[in-house]
Amino acid sequence: MKRITSSIILVFLIAFSATAQRKYDEIITTENSVKDMVQNEITGIVVFKEGGTVKGLDPETKKIVWTLTKDDFGSTSAGDILTDPDFGKLFKEKSDLSSVPGSPYVEAYINSKYIIINTDSGKVVYNSSKESFWVMQSDFIPETDEYLLTLKKDGDMAIALLDMKTGELKWNTTVDKAKSLFSFSLKESANANKATVHGSVIYYLLYGKLYSFDRTSGKLNWKAEEDYSRFFLTQNDKNIVVVNSKGLFAAKEYLNVLNTENGKSIWKESIKTKRVVYLEDWGTKLLIAHYGGFNFFDLTTGEKIWKKDARGDGLKRVIPIDQDFLYVAENEMMLINKDGEKLWKKFIEISDDKEDPIYYLGKVGEKVMYLTGTYGNMVDYKTGVKLWKRNIKFEKDRPVLPTYDEAANSYLVYNDEKLYKFDPSISDKPEPFAKVNIKKEKELNSIELFPWGVVLSGPLEVMGVNMDGTIKYHLTYTQPGEGTRRLLKSAAIAGSIGLGVGSAVSSVKGADITMTYRDSDGNMRTAVAKGDQTNKDQAKAYAAGSAALGIVAAKFNSRFNAMKQNRDFSYIFAKADSGEKILVKVSKVDGVEVDKIIFNNNKPVYEVDPATQNIFYVSDKSIQIFNKK
Repeated sequence: MKRITSSIILVFLIAFSATAQRKYDEIITTENSVKDMVQNEITGIVVFKEGGTVKGLDPETKKIVWTLTKDDFGSTSAGDILTDPDFGKLFKEKSDLSSVPGSPYVEAYINSKYIIINTDSGKVVYNSSKESFWVMQSDFIPETDEYLLTLKKDGDMAIALLDMKTGELKWNTTVDKAKSLFSFSLKESANANKATVHGSVIYYLLYGKLYSFDRTSGKLNWKAEEDYSRFFLTQNDKNIVVVNSKGLFAAKEYLNVLNTENGKSIWKESIKTKRVVYLEDWGTKLLIAHYGGFNFFDLTTGEKIWKKDARGDGLKRVIPIDQDFLYVAENEMMLINKDGEKLWKKFIEISDDKEDPIYYLGKVGEKVMYLTGTYGNMVDYKTGVKLWKRNIKFEKDRPVLPTYDEAANSYLVYNDEKLYKFDPSISDKPEPFAKVNIKKEKELNSIELFPWGVVLSGPLEVMGVNMDGTIKYHLTYTQPGEGTRRLLKSAAIAGSIGLGVGSAVSSVKGADITMTYRDSDGNMRTAVAKGDQTNKDQAKAYAAGSAALGIVAAKFNSRFNAMKQNRDFSYIFAKADSGEKILVKVSKVDGVEVDKIIFNNNKPVYEVDPATQNIFYVSDKSIQIFNKK
């Protein structure tokens, strides 16, 4: 292992001595204990609940800019909740406050009522206290600044469209009996429920039931006859591809195509297949990849166009490249063309075990690179011949973290206390260019590239490694109290968890399946990828066509840029030598401890504002504010 030089040790001494632990700069005192706090990613307003009030705090002026009280919320007796056990169970699982991604709104559950607050103005846009129903679920539609609300009234379930400009329901349509809708577990429904606006129609998959509504009137156009777990709109606007599975990770699924006019199947019967992993719409035909292989089906009839599967079993990932398909079946990969013909002579083994995770698989120049739990190598795209005769053998029980060096067109990869450079131009497997002594290796979750080298980080450790393999700095910390503390909500932005490809573990299981669109010649059109709506890049993409953000467009742009660029620090909750619990702000460029803040509990609730870098911390009957250091 390379030794840390005396100059590096000196840097540490300076860092520890120059930055003393400090107390807050400003404080907001409250009459009651603060129960919850969130920051809206668009307006930046910090929203907190204390007692029967909800308040908005401007992160720049550090002043309360609006206050909402019980007069704004309405009240509900405990007896009202007890009369509806379904709601009582659901209500207990809700957070008091939650910020709505890609919007200026915060949702609140107060006095058993569902409330939507515009954080920019503090206006209660919607309050269910005036209604005679429970709001069971909400789905924000950013393109139109509307909400779809799932309602339960007595024994019925209804769908309502809420206009955020007026706070009024545009329509309220009963769709089913509540009992049938609750045959799904709450966890299943949270993953399966999905609303899509398509022109004048709203398609809504709710607790396994697929509905089509007229967006203007709320008229129920149709309700599908079968239960479904996913649906995908085709590019011809006439059909919907539906998938039916029992359970989140069902081994068998049924795939069908419905008519958008009436919700009826246009195929004689559903196709029974293994779990679907990839879909493409070619206009008149569908490419379906599933655990059992590849097939092309005629969109109109459901007849199989390819007579044989491209692969017999275990297919789990598909990557479209031009008009070819790179895919993994069990622990091997193959490249085929759009006719299902193999372009390589043989399958390439990429891992020892078919259950090994895939950390990276894709085209780099004219090469294909793979990083799995056990192997790393590159393959010539045209011939399928391995670039290096010997794989890099990874320790499968230890993290594999890649990051891309765009300037050098190469990947830097960490595993088992070693750093490798994957350069497409070299003829044999590379030797590690650095060996490092990571103390808490299994907790590493990020590798980030800087002009001078890379930074490896985890919840309690940060290390900088120069490109020549020398250690620039290395900081480790001790965790205070329990490991179940509430982590920083903005961790991915603030730097506690890495950004981009460096932090992404591309495991197949649980991945969100989307549908890719091509023309009849197989040329890629657009890919529909809703995915995780908490992703900040996605929130920005929504903003371009979002009516909800018109009033805060300027704030959004400046704040979002700050969020994207603020990857320069790690925020680590640690135990100091004195025994005090502290939040340490570490500069990733040089390893200097820029700031140390004293906390007084093992499960702190706090936010780091990406734009100002001020820290807001809940301490019983107050919010302590620590200015940027």
